[in-house]
Amino acid sequence: MIKKSILGLGLFGIVGTGVAGIAHAVPDGAVAPIRLAATDTAQSSTVSAVGVVQQTRPEQGKVKISHEAIPALDWPPMTMFFRVKDKAVLEGIAAGDKVRFELEKGATGLEITRMEKMAK
Repeated sequence: MIKKSILGLGLFGIVGTGVAGIAHAVPDGAVAPIRLAATDTAQSSTVSAVGVVQQTRPEQGKVKISHEAIPALDWPPMTMFFRVKDKAVLEGIAAGDKVRFELEKGATGLEITRMEKMAK
């Protein structure tokens, strides 16, 4: 019985460590800092993606997007907040809009530098 408990705790520790490496909790509205690997930045400084706007926070320079997979970053589809390089990028953009956007590495991680509405 003791051996099983120790083994179970060991496996939990391994799985827990793996999960912590994959995802971490970010409070609603917070923007997780994202760093590109050196190989990613060497390939391209701009990454394009498609998603649906869930929320805009122009006063904070942030937008919440449910984006499709982004192969260039090896990201699965997910919903997250992004910073915009210039708040003007959010003009005319509202929740529910399907958008194509471009990301570039900025001082705090990836920032949206361009966004345009797409046909629904």
